[in-house]
Parts: sequence; structure tokens; C-alpha cells
Amino acid sequence: MPFENENTFIKLRDAGKESEFDRLYEAALKEAELYLHKEYPDLANGEVKEGKKIRDISPINEEEIATFQMSSPETIDKTLGVLQSSYRNWYDLGYVERSRILLKAADIMSERKFLIAAVLAYENGKNRYEAIGDVDEAIDFMRYYSLNLLENQGFTRFTGKGYRNEESVSIMKPYGVFTVIPPFNFYSITIGMTSGPLVVGNAVVLKPSSDIPLASYLGIKILHEAGVPENVLAFLAGSGSVVGKKLSESDQVSGFVFTGSRDVGMSLYRKATEKHPRVVVTEMGGKDAIIVSSKADLPRAVEGVARAAYGYSGQKCSACSVAYVMDSVYDRFVPMLIDRVSKMKVGDPRKKDVFVNPVVNASAFEKYKEFIQRIEKEGKIAFGGKARNEKGYYVEPTIVTDLPEDSFAVKDELFLPILSIVKVGSLDGAIARINASDYGLTGGIFTEDEREIEHYFATADVGVIYANRASGGSTGAMVGSQPFVGWKMSGISGKGTGSFYYLQQFLREQSQTIAH
Repeated sequence: MPFENENTFIKLRDAGKESEFDRLYEAALKEAELYLHKEYPDLANGEVKEGKKIRDISPINEEEIATFQMSSPETIDKTLGVLQSSYRNWYDLGYVERSRILLKAADIMSERKFLIAAVLAYENGKNRYEAIGDVDEAIDFMRYYSLNLLENQGFTRFTGKGYRNEESVSIMKPYGVFTVIPPFNFYSITIGMTSGPLVVGNAVVLKPSSDIPLASYLGIKILHEAGVPENVLAFLAGSGSVVGKKLSESDQVSGFVFTGSRDVGMSLYRKATEKHPRVVVTEMGGKDAIIVSSKADLPRAVEGVARAAYGYSGQKCSACSVAYVMDSVYDRFVPMLIDRVSKMKVGDPRKKDVFVNPVVNASAFEKYKEFIQRIEKEGKIAFGGKARNEKGYYVEPTIVTDLPEDSFAVKDELFLPILSIVKVGSLDGAIARINASDYGLTGGIFTEDEREIEHYFATADVGVIYANRASGGSTGAMVGSQPFVGWKMSGISGKGTGSFYYLQQFLREQSQTIAH
């Protein structure tokens, strides 16, 4: 199926229209101010206000930018009952109509992409280039899944004659109600995780990340505007410990889609399947490594590692967290990388020249300081390592060397702009270190030797891998072209988002036979 990914900034840049991109974004920043400093309801078959509230705090300046509801147990129970009783009517519309509605939502979002990108700057601190790419990817998910469903005719197949007087067909049907629990770092993940189970005929309740509730709310409003009935798509805000826990314990939920930490993902998996089988689709982070071979183009490798490590301040499950560098090029690579990272500006993501944005919240800010203190006892801070003493959660991109092999900074997911550089003696040694990791999400290699690329691709136990990608050595999967899938503790299902196989996880097969 042909599918052309969107990327607004790249298209405008390639057309020589960077200034037009910036003009549209600056206008959207002003428009976004109209949505700030307001209270927003839950969307649960209508607008719902609760007694308890949650505050949406901007990482730019620590100011409150909006207020949302802390969904009550009563609202959750009532909402799940409505969704459970309504999803069959949504399924009965047929796959063509459901796809048409999601494609319409994609078109509406495309018209408002700059507004949502600007809202993301306020909510999770994403710079303009990362934010617009994020919203473009959300649009791509809706279009790809809709077209995938259409191309496969709703995943219905005639399966022939078991006996001469029989006709049989295999039909894939929805389970019922899915709970979607997305992370703060990608709006596209929120929309993609919602669109998948929805377009095939399930009802969905979205519990948005408390760090991007406003952008998520606007996305759900767009889906409703496009024609998704309010009684099959709900928005329930609140904390994971309260709302997430209540949703995970409800017998009215047939399945869960989760992206977040390993500990929370495994806890959800155990809890969800404790009483009876339920579908659980998770992506649980990574400890992503890039290998820099002795045969690498070093300037290209430096660019690819720097962008993968510090794009969105390392707050990506695909971010490069470890660079395994061959000993023969180590002493050249490290100074080159330090020089490149020193040119990356840290600051307010609304400004055009900022690459490294604030970390998302106070908790991430404090973790950065804690990790730096621990790292200083184990290794050497080659660059960065400082948290800024100003309003907002600003920290320096950090390069760490001389760590012991069993250091937490080499083994654990940090989700911060901290890169560990490890000297290795061989390609096989680097691959062995990667394969010994609990995680297996993304990774990459820089080498001009095709045999090394082939060997890495054949032996690395990682779901998404790249070779010589200067734009992001371990990051930047495109919907439909590069399915995003985690191996080992990075995921449960073994199927990737933006993949041909993704939608089938939200359907169950029914074999139907008529005898004549």
C-alpha cells in the first residue's frame, strides 16, 4: 500500500520556505494563548466536571497553564458502562465508514497542526521542529491505520469449503472497550494508540498523560468533530495511581494499550490478566545504544549520536543512551562529540534557535540532579552535568565517560539528556553488550563496511535498527515505513506501531460456516 508520510518542516525547508514555517508557528503560539488558563472538563458522553482538579504545569516557567478534572470512580464506572453498551453500534457502521471518519479527523488535525504543536511547547516543552513532526506523525497514524483497514477489507476473509455443502468465512471482530494510557513525550503516541483500537470498531477511554492533557483533549475533540460518537470515545483525566488503577481493575475493560516505564507496564500486565485473559499491548522503554565502528564516517556518527541523544532532551524511548565506540577511534570521537554538543542551545522551546528544551516536570528535573551526583562517584562528566537555577526545568546535555561496566548509567533507562560513552574493542563485543541488556527497542551503527552492517542487522536483538543515520542514529521511525517495535522488556506483543500487523491486535477472530 503506498503511503506518503507527512513532515511539514522538511517539506517547507526543501521548498526553501523555512521562514513560512516560522511565520505559521509564531502565529500559532499567539493562538495557543487563547486556550491557556482555563478549566477543561472530562469528555464522557458529554462534559463532566469533578470536585477534585489537577494542574497542568508548563516546564518552560513552572506556571499553571490549565486545569483538568480528577476523574471520580463514579464517573469512570458510568463511562465504561456507556462505552460497553455502545461499541457494537460503532462496529456496525462498517469498516469503510469508520475509516472515512478517521481520515476526516486526520484532515481536520492537519489544518490545526501548528496550533497543537504550539500547545505542546507550553505543555511538554517540545521545540517547534520536534513538535510539528510529532503532530504530523499523529496525522500519519490516523491515515495509515484507516488505509490499512480499507486495504484489508476489514480483515474479513473467505476461507473456502471444509465440506462440499459448506461456505466458511473468517471475520475479525472488536473486543469491546480499550483503555489507552499514553506517555507525555509524544502526542503522536496518544493519537496512534487511540486510533488503532478505535478504527477497527472498539470503544476507547483515553487517560491522557497529566503532562499533556490539553493537547490530548484537543485531539479527542477533533475525533468527535469528525464523527466519532461521544459514547464510544471518552477522555478521563487524572493520575495513574487513581484513574489508571481504577481502569485497570474494571471488568468492563477488554484490553489495554500502554506506553511508559517498564515497572508500570509489567504491573499493568500482571493486574490486567490476573482474573481472566485480556489484551495488553505495551511499549516499555529502552536502553538504546549506537555503535561507532573503527570504519565509521566520524562527522556523520557525531551528528547521528548527538541528535539521537539530545533531541527532546533525551526524553524519548528511542533516544541514544549509550554509545559503544571502538577503541581505535574513541580519542577522536569524544572531543568531536563534545564540540558538537557544546553548540546545542538550551532554553525556551518557543524560541527558534533552541534545540535542547526543558525536561518535562519537577520530578524529571530532580532525577537529573540525583543521577548526576551518582555518576560523579562512578565516572567522569566529560561535558554538561549542571541543572540551571532559574524558573523552568532546564538542564545541560551531558556526556559521561569512564564508567564501570555495571554502572546504572550504562544499564538503566534514564529518560534524560545523559549519554554514556563506552570504549569497546570489537563489533562483536559491542553487540554482546547490547544483547545482554534487558531492553531491545532501538539502536544503530555507524560504519562504512557493509559486512559490519549485515552482521549487526543479523545479530542485534533489537526491534528497530538503523545504519549511518545522521538525522538520528536511533530515533525517528516513520509511520508505515519503519514499524516501531520493542523486543525483550521493551514490549509485550512483538508487533510494532505504524505496522501492517498493529490493528489485528485489537480484533478477535470468529469463524463462521453455513451449511447448504
